[in-house]
Amino acid sequence: MTFRAIRVDDRERVREAYSRLSPEAIYLRAFRYKKDLSESDLTRITEVDFQREVALVVTTGAGAQEAVIAGGRYVCIDNTAAEVAFTVEERYRGLGIASRLLGHLAAIARGRGIVRFDADVLANNQPMLKVFARSGLPIERRREGSVIQVELTL
Repeated sequence: MTFRAIRVDDRERVREAYSRLSPEAIYLRAFRYKKDLSESDLTRITEVDFQREVALVVTTGAGAQEAVIAGGRYVCIDNTAAEVAFTVEERYRGLGIASRLLGHLAAIARGRGIVRFDADVLANNQPMLKVFARSGLPIERRREGSVIQVELTL
């Protein structure tokens, strides 16, 4: 597995990765069902400025065989806080990929003066809540209906 920054040429790899996600996985990440990614979705996902937004992918294979199996990103809310989110293909869950992505993103964010990550997580998304709980970062949680608002201090 390779952890790296997302690139513009990842459009088709991201499209293929999305097509392998179950409807449940899409719902847990996006809070809604969406069958396909539009061209504007792919542009938003792959064309990242790496100042206000940082996006990493995890890939297997190389060259023409390279496939995206996971991704994580943060988007700045202001100069000191950012919203963080992850997606890991089902067959690769439980291997610590989201935890490693969180670690990489936190290191990048700290270097840029970000002191807090926020995340909205559906209450039934226990795997993601465990990633945050096991991160070793100070954590605060607030529940609003079916959503847990997580605040991680970096």
